[in-house]
Amino acid sequence: MLHGWNGGGWAQGGNALGFPWGSLTMGIFLVALIALVVVLIVRLSRSGTQANAVSKDRGLDILSGRFARGEIDAETFRSMKSELEAKA
Repeated sequence: MLHGWNGGGWAQGGNALGFPWGSLTMGIFLVALIALVVVLIVRLSRSGTQANAVSKDRGLDILSGRFARGEIDAETFRSMKSELEAKA
């Protein structure tokens, strides 16, 4: 009835994905997927560090501007500056 049908799949020794190079193709795809995930994790971790440095610099720029305009005194400026530097 089912001529040539042996159940296929992994358990019966059939060809993965329905063609002879299926196992090799699946292995390459899996390695590529893992590499992509690793690259994305590394890039996201680096971009977070850069964002913190940029926001710290932006905060110091704003603080310096407020001090230059006379909105805050020297003691407040030093206190806020040390807090910004401690967070980085």
